[in-house]
Amino acid sequence: MRALICTEFDGPPSLSVTEVETPAPETGEVLIQVTAAGICFADVLMSRNKHQNKHEPPFSTGMEVVGVVSALGPDVDGFRLGDKVAALVYDGGHAEYVCAKVNEVFLLPDGCDPVAAAALLSVALTSEIALTEKGQIKPGETVLIGGAAGGVGLSGVQLAKFHGAKVIAAVSDVEKAQACLAAGADTALLYGDDLRDRVKAANDGRDVDIVLDPVGGDFADTAANCLDWDGRYLVIGFAGGGIPKFAANRLLVKNRSVLGVVLGYYRWQKPARLALAAKVVLGAIRDGALKVPPEPLDTLDAVPDAMLKIENRQMIGKAVVRFA
Repeated sequence: MRALICTEFDGPPSLSVTEVETPAPETGEVLIQVTAAGICFADVLMSRNKHQNKHEPPFSTGMEVVGVVSALGPDVDGFRLGDKVAALVYDGGHAEYVCAKVNEVFLLPDGCDPVAAAALLSVALTSEIALTEKGQIKPGETVLIGGAAGGVGLSGVQLAKFHGAKVIAAVSDVEKAQACLAAGADTALLYGDDLRDRVKAANDGRDVDIVLDPVGGDFADTAANCLDWDGRYLVIGFAGGGIPKFAANRLLVKNRSVLGVVLGYYRWQKPARLALAAKVVLGAIRDGALKVPPEPLDTLDAVPDAMLKIENRQMIGKAVVRFA
């Protein structure tokens, strides 16, 4: 089979398409013939050996796929050959076939676009679990989202709206702001020193209930002060480069919380909660409530350039590669 392979940790340009052996499913695994695979910031980190889960070269990048069940390993129930599925994997998704653990494989609902599902699976699951499980989002609350034109950001915009919240998107330029408004954000603001004042002006003079932050860096310094009483700050990642520090006294005086969210915890410790989130996400894609614009690619050879766009924060929406 053809796969995009990392042989050295020198970033996306060092990846190459190679013929490798098709994997065989082990106990508790499903072999998937890949129809489409998402491309995300974690793939960039893997290619530079900066991801929290370490990978020994040679390996294939790719952590989210949609495809057809091709083979079943021992002790696998709930799936049949030919089932259309979406799945999370730890690597290997940028290949024609990949094995996935059975509790990280989800039946694709009828009418759910496979390309959209592959593009959105990991980022939308992250946003959904962050907002509902950790953020305890309620209808009528206001959510401020940093890096809102990226995969986590745009899925967060639409899922927050799906759950009845008001959304203020924060981004770095006008094009990204327009993308956020098109995705359903109530307001889109550019970063700047007066961001808090503009957030309050957009929210009828009050601070926000939730901050969804996949970027960290300078945004976090301002956004943490945008939280209202009992506000929840959801730390998703550090795409902006800087790891924020939060002043404990500012959390204390308004009963605020800072909560880390990593999808891996639900994959390893709470598979039933992960499956529930997947049902919501895939259903929202099917129903058109979640439709972040994908940037589709038709060859594996094009994936490294897409990764560079993600690394340089030039990607709007989510990249995905389709397989013939």
